[in-house]
Amino acid sequence: AALFDMEYARWLEDNHRLMCELRAAVHEHLPENELRLYVDNCLGHYDEMMNLKAMIVKSDVFHLLSGMWKSPAERCFMWMGGFRPSELLK
Repeated sequence: AALFDMEYARWLEDNHRLMCELRAAVHEHLPENELRLYVDNCLGHYDEMMNLKAMIVKSDVFHLLSGMWKSPAERCFMWMGGFRPSELLK
């Protein structure tokens, strides 16, 4: 679980960097083929997150479902949105 938390923090930093690069590319009005490279990088990055989640599910599914790796605000929105980890135990 600790390894997942560290990798998720790294992933968030990389995600922020990639989104800034993509926004800059859009504002520069780059040709579509160049924009496609930025979009493909972002999609590949989200693919990395899915692979990371697939690994943690095999070792500690409750850590992933509980959302303890998310920020307090994200956990609050998950709870308000209807997902309550305690529902898994009922």
